[in-house]
Amino acid sequence: MAQGRRRVSALLAPVDDAHARRLVLAGVAGLLITAPLSFQQALAARPVVGWMLTLAGAALAVGCARQSWCPPGLFARAAAAVCLIFCAITLVLGIHQTAAAIGLTDRQLICADDIASETVGGGREIVAAVNPYSSFDLLTFERAVGCAPLTVTPVRTGVFASASREPGQRATAAAAAETLAGHPTGGLVTIFDYPVGTALLGIAGARGLVLLSVLALLLAGGVAVGGAQPPARRALALALGAQTGVLAVVGVSHPDATVAALLVIACARRRGIAGGVALGLACAIKQTAWFVAVPLLLLSWRETHRARGRYAFATAISFAAVNAPFAIASVPIWIKAVLTPLTQPGFPLGLGPAAVLTGGAYSVVAMAVFSTLMVVAVGSGILWCARAPRSWAAAGVVVASLGLWIGMRSLGYYIALLGVVAVATVAGSRQVDAVGGQVLSATSVMPDGPMPGTRGALV
Repeated sequence: MAQGRRRVSALLAPVDDAHARRLVLAGVAGLLITAPLSFQQALAARPVVGWMLTLAGAALAVGCARQSWCPPGLFARAAAAVCLIFCAITLVLGIHQTAAAIGLTDRQLICADDIASETVGGGREIVAAVNPYSSFDLLTFERAVGCAPLTVTPVRTGVFASASREPGQRATAAAAAETLAGHPTGGLVTIFDYPVGTALLGIAGARGLVLLSVLALLLAGGVAVGGAQPPARRALALALGAQTGVLAVVGVSHPDATVAALLVIACARRRGIAGGVALGLACAIKQTAWFVAVPLLLLSWRETHRARGRYAFATAISFAAVNAPFAIASVPIWIKAVLTPLTQPGFPLGLGPAAVLTGGAYSVVAMAVFSTLMVVAVGSGILWCARAPRSWAAAGVVVASLGLWIGMRSLGYYIALLGVVAVATVAGSRQVDAVGGQVLSATSVMPDGPMPGTRGALV
């Protein structure tokens, strides 16, 4: 008991290092960004509150990315306490969700949704030495597995071309039955529409994916913390562990947890080959990683000197190594497939503003507005990484990641990435000031008494 109290006291000890202070505050920022997901039920009746928390978290993360900012010690210690509490929550719920998922049958895991079906089905196609882009059919696979009801994503084409709202389960199931009977209705996404890395993960099987997701997240956290400067390791472990948003991708047979793990490494280790390989693999698995790929490449280019291009080269090689063998077999089919989630007219859905402000109704105006906002978010992040002072350029990655939240479809699996991306991006910012000198720890630059202007350091 006493030993446990000593360990907790050690975790909550004063944070003296300026970078470590920014990290624990970035942990709180990540919690705020993913609040609409982590506190989904509590905020269901007050979605605007959730959006405000997301924007507040993003603003705090942007501030934490400024390397010259030394947050007040009291704020940092309070943030560390908050992170410790949510670390415990993440640990308990993560173990529970993983154990519950392992207790399910393969069919239950596969039939949970069309993402699981497509991932595992694509993996089985590869095991059978078949190109999933030319042969996979979601409905045929789900029928063979015994899924009831069939799970498939409807889009505003074919039989649903004139629908203003997303069709219900009954209408979608009827269209799926007609399609399986040999009378294609359109309006259903039945092809394999992810980069091939998703299918490669599916080779592990439904239960294997559940375990792989947890192992990937733990390994990524270990790599990020191990690569951090010693004074910042405790803060980074607390900040990453506090991201309860990742629980949305734990206990399911999805590739998203692996993407999140790879992005942690890509953001935190963005000055070398390892980070570039991680980014390339993340982009080779799912399109959600593409939203931060260009900002990270620009940021790496600006932050490195003699090794410029190494990160980008590793990214390109790893992405091509995974996808090229399948893309070369039929380039037009591959391009059409991987662009389908970005180009299909989907119905508003998710935890972002689009679903609520449109009332779930599709319109050309809404599609144009929210698609533009998504492009603006990513474009602003790219410009920030390219043009902002080098000591604050990392904030552009956080800004670009908001494109996953502001678009027409802001699913929980998208939002789950934002918290860990924000923390890892701040972690990857070394303690250098605007002219490249090392920023000293708080204790080495602050007198015993209060230091005037500390609270106004962020301007």
